[in-house]
Amino acid sequence: MTAVLLIGFVVLLCLGFPVAFALGISGFVMMMWIQGTSALPALPTIIFESLNSFTLIAIPLFILMGNILVGARISRDIYQVIRDWFGTWPGGVAVSTVFFSAGFSAISGSSVATASTIGSVALPEMLNSGYERRFSLGIVAAGGTIGILIPPSLFMILYGSLTDVSVGKLFIAGILPGLLMSGLFLAYVVAIAWLNGNRGEQKLPWAQRLASLRRGFWGMLLPPIILGGIYAGIFTPTEAAAMGVVYSLLVAFVVKKMTLADLHPILLNTTKTTVMVFFIIMGAKIFGHTVTMLQLPQQLIIGLGELGVSPHMFILLIGILFIFMGDFLEVVSITLITLPIIYPILVAMGIDPLWFAVIMCIFMEFALITPPVGLNLFVIQGLLPGSTTGEIFRGTLPFMGLMALTLILVVAFPSLSTWLPQLMR
Repeated sequence: MTAVLLIGFVVLLCLGFPVAFALGISGFVMMMWIQGTSALPALPTIIFESLNSFTLIAIPLFILMGNILVGARISRDIYQVIRDWFGTWPGGVAVSTVFFSAGFSAISGSSVATASTIGSVALPEMLNSGYERRFSLGIVAAGGTIGILIPPSLFMILYGSLTDVSVGKLFIAGILPGLLMSGLFLAYVVAIAWLNGNRGEQKLPWAQRLASLRRGFWGMLLPPIILGGIYAGIFTPTEAAAMGVVYSLLVAFVVKKMTLADLHPILLNTTKTTVMVFFIIMGAKIFGHTVTMLQLPQQLIIGLGELGVSPHMFILLIGILFIFMGDFLEVVSITLITLPIIYPILVAMGIDPLWFAVIMCIFMEFALITPPVGLNLFVIQGLLPGSTTGEIFRGTLPFMGLMALTLILVVAFPSLSTWLPQLMR
């Protein structure tokens, strides 16, 4: 029956059904097959319970916060501060793009939003500064993937809501690996620029740099407020998201002089994204309920035990599965489909859920820039007419190597993802 469920899901996808409906329909039909008409009364309860979570409130709030920063052009001010202060490094514009990727990731929570913002702000600057087109496309697409690793992260919120692991600890677990990956990107960019004779931009006068800092200062305060508050135990991730929205609105209206008319498209875009995510969550809950009825996790635990699969081998197999699924599905769908199945297995194997969350997150980053459905590839392609996903993918290859190195280090040294959460209050 499990095979029938999976085949039904794949067939619906091939017929062009949205992921949310493919999950919900295939799961509900199998429920009807097993339980008959008695499955009908359970459906509203399953759907209600899928969204009845205080943790999930953080998703629309973080999406709204990121959209406010983009709509009010606060993100551009932050990029300009970074460029004015770090543009003198070898490969100054590219270096600024990496710093901006890490910085905006600490605000956005979404890789697609991060890639879109970085692309719209930094890509024209890199091309106008004479950087190779493929390199520019690659660094922007790869830099966007950091958005689901450095907190706040929508992926971590979903992971926490599905597993009851502390979202605050999940956020903190991603900090060191995210900074490590950003540092590797930065070292590569500086090395390539130095070898190519790019010694950076001319140093700006202090007056100009300080003026830039004044414009971007209030926006740059947001990540310390959110992460500092969570780490210090002042508020939960959901409360941090609400604080972030309030603070962003204050900066947008008071400092950037945004009007209520400017807020309308921001709210509309936030609503569209939130509805898409929540529909997928509802469909995945129905699908997951059916998977539980079929006792698939228990069967896999028994099968893996009989085969003598080690925890590291299990992680490798799951990673390959994630990258393969990333060829056809986006991160939210992959998470909601697979995590309810594999989480009981990793618990049975004694794998630290925080450590696994970071590993899973890095594998998801690969999925975001892997053709044919890597979302970041299409986001960047839409920003530069005439570019192709193949060209962008080739530009990301060096950065994918650095992502793989980060993954190896996290696997080899679990404390990279577990040390900071252990220090939390």
